[in-house]
Amino acid sequence: MSALLIKNMPPPLHDRLRQRAVVNRRSMNREVIAILERELERSAATELPPPVKTLKPISGEWTVQIIRNARDGKR
Repeated sequence: MSALLIKNMPPPLHDRLRQRAVVNRRSMNREVIAILERELERSAATELPPPVKTLKPISGEWTVQIIRNARDGKR
């Protein structure tokens, strides 16, 4: 089992965490795990979908033509 050490936790945050653990009848450790699990699941549900349209790779010929057009003042 992995461990996590949280250093320099502000006292007001520590107090809120302790109060929340008491309300939920959990240890502070279990309360932190519950919070992390909930937040990580929530963020997984809001991940962006893959692009709708895939982009075509840029060819060397196209790049050369763009550079020539820019150099010659063409659009």
